[in-house]
Amino acid sequence: MTGTSTRDARLNRLWGAVCAFAGIFFLVWALSWVKANVLNDDLHNHCRAVHTTSFPFEKSCTSEDGAVEGANSVVLEGVFFGSLAATAACLAAVFTIEASRRK
Repeated sequence: MTGTSTRDARLNRLWGAVCAFAGIFFLVWALSWVKANVLNDDLHNHCRAVHTTSFPFEKSCTSEDGAVEGANSVVLEGVFFGSLAATAACLAAVFTIEASRRK
C-alpha cells in the first residue's frame, strides 16, 4: 500500500468509528427520552419531589426513605457520555489527518 492509500484507509475507518459512536450516542439519547417521557411520565402523580434533566433526559423521584425511582443507570449515562467523547476524539483525529494531508 502506498502512503496515500494507507491514509485513505485510516480515514475511512475513522469516519466509520465517528458514525458508529454518534449512532450509539443518539440511540442512548432516544432510549433515555422514551424512558423519561413515556415510561416515567406519571411520576408526578405519586411523588412530590420529581427531578428532571434534559441532557440526557431523565425524570426521577426520590421518596422519603431515600429510594430513587426512574433514574437513569450509571452504565447508561457512562455509555452516553463515553460515546459523545469518543465521537469528538475520532472527529479530532479525522480533522488532524485532513489538515496534515493538505500541507
